[in-house]
Amino acid sequence: MTNHAELESLCENTDGRCASTWWVLHRSDDPKRRTTVVGMTCYLDESGTDNDSTVAVVGGLVMDMKQYFWLDVAWRKVLAKHNIPWPLHMKEFGQHGKFKHVTSEERRALFYDIASALNDNKTYSIASTLSSAEYHRHFDGITKLSMYGASFMRLAMMNGIQSKLMNYPYPMAYLLDCGNRFRSQAEDAHTFMKSKDGFKKVLGLNLGTIGFDSDDEISALQAADVVSWSVRRKLASELKSGFEPLAELFEGGYHLEIEYKEETMKMIADVVRGN
Repeated sequence: MTNHAELESLCENTDGRCASTWWVLHRSDDPKRRTTVVGMTCYLDESGTDNDSTVAVVGGLVMDMKQYFWLDVAWRKVLAKHNIPWPLHMKEFGQHGKFKHVTSEERRALFYDIASALNDNKTYSIASTLSSAEYHRHFDGITKLSMYGASFMRLAMMNGIQSKLMNYPYPMAYLLDCGNRFRSQAEDAHTFMKSKDGFKKVLGLNLGTIGFDSDDEISALQAADVVSWSVRRKLASELKSGFEPLAELFEGGYHLEIEYKEETMKMIADVVRGN
């Protein structure tokens, strides 16, 4: 684990943006922005969590302070190398996006470097997928938990399980994009989990703080967008047309994807209902 003195040393050969960004996020006086002083943070984004989607995806990556720093360094270098203006948002590679002119060959080279940057600097990536049919089967009538909230809850539970397997003793903090239209639903799910002893008793949930910031500013949130987008694209069809290198995010044993299990969903619904 890197301490603050070590981080300052790391910054001697940079412009300082990485460290100052981390300090604002993790040591802010504003409790809504502060996540954690020591330990790991889960950076998350969503994909497809709207009323018309059949599958909701919440995904991102878990990193400590040192990994966050070096991802930011690598991210800026990769975008500069491939002439991609900051920030990178996956939706901009669509037919109406600002990166629509990028060819398949150029995308392939870009995302090879993007996947390498993420895999080199993450503890692990993680994603929770939930279909509308699965959601309605278990949560119809539970108005306090939205489809996005249920997906976030499942992901937090998986982080709790993984932390126990890793013998990781600290709470897991969460940082999400402040422009996320489901922000209040994530906050509601987070508050609900903190208030329910059932989650702690069943899984030993290590739920830390939740915070929000702009993915226009934070490279780790742009990286979370890449993860959630890639998971959704993989589910919908396949990664092709220059996006093939993103499949490497799911290889090597450092990616967690939560499979649907009927008994687990029933247990969550029972805890939410107070049974």
